Amino acid sequence: MRRIFGLADWPDEVRAPVLALGTFDGVHLGHHRVIGLAVERARARGSPVAALTFEPHPLEVLRPGSEPVLLTTIEERLEQFETLGVDAALVLPFDDAFSKISAAAWLDDVLRGRLQAREIVAGSSYTFGFRREGTARRLEAWGRAADVPVHLVPAVLVGGEPVSSSRIRAALREGLVEDAARLLGRRYRLAGQVVRGEGRGRTIGVPTANLAPTPRKVVPAHGVYATVATLGGRRYGGATNIGTRPTFGGTVPSLETFLLDFEGECTGAPMALEFVRRVRDERAFPDAAALARQIADDVAAVRQLLRDG
Repeated sequence: MRRIFGLADWPDEVRAPVLALGTFDGVHLGHHRVIGLAVERARARGSPVAALTFEPHPLEVLRPGSEPVLLTTIEERLEQFETLGVDAALVLPFDDAFSKISAAAWLDDVLRGRLQAREIVAGSSYTFGFRREGTARRLEAWGRAADVPVHLVPAVLVGGEPVSSSRIRAALREGLVEDAARLLGRRYRLAGQVVRGEGRGRTIGVPTANLAPTPRKVVPAHGVYATVATLGGRRYGGATNIGTRPTFGGTVPSLETFLLDFEGECTGAPMALEFVRRVRDERAFPDAAALARQIADDVAAVRQLLRDG
């Protein structure tokens, strides 16, 4: 898959593509449907298929705040595009100036003028242009006038409700990682580097790998989770605690994983975690011995959950 960063680098050889439009954060089941139709249309007409996304996420520019919003880093998004059969991914830098592009300029100057779209696929709730003045229906009407077929894909429903990135974020912030996985079509994933912690786990016989994930990504709610870790090219079950370690009076959130059947040192290594299920809330224990007993129970529960699939 070709990766293109910015309109100025759009190659002339990617001619008359079928464009899949959206931000595509999460690349969830609804996004799969949009991209899948774009791939189908492109293959039918012998055209390349291109997916367009933004970096940073528009919400990080339009509604700046301290709470992370990302479900996928740009690298994770591009990997998902490639898996779904996209030929070219266009990553547009989103900033305040870009947010002020009018709907008409987006349609005429970008989609038709620069990208020379032959067909367009978007979700039925797609919006574009300054202050979201452009709607999916406007895109559809423009397509008819410009002789550019536009396909609007209805929302995918799970549990009777539309799949959306905001719904997935809400599930993760409540610790409902199984719900998030159903909406994503895969387990939610955090990746980063293993960093040195305070070493408290080792003192009670439960050494942990402390992950420093991408700062902009949503981290599930505090609690203990069954996870699957990828480390050094191998996969390990894990009991992951997200929280402040209240038993020891901690205040700074951390993400610590006891890796099942792992021996050795992993500080400094890259690691990825897939979240399987929440086991319990985080809570304070009367002393380190009580915490160690609870962790032993957590590990046994995790082993059983992972064994049961």
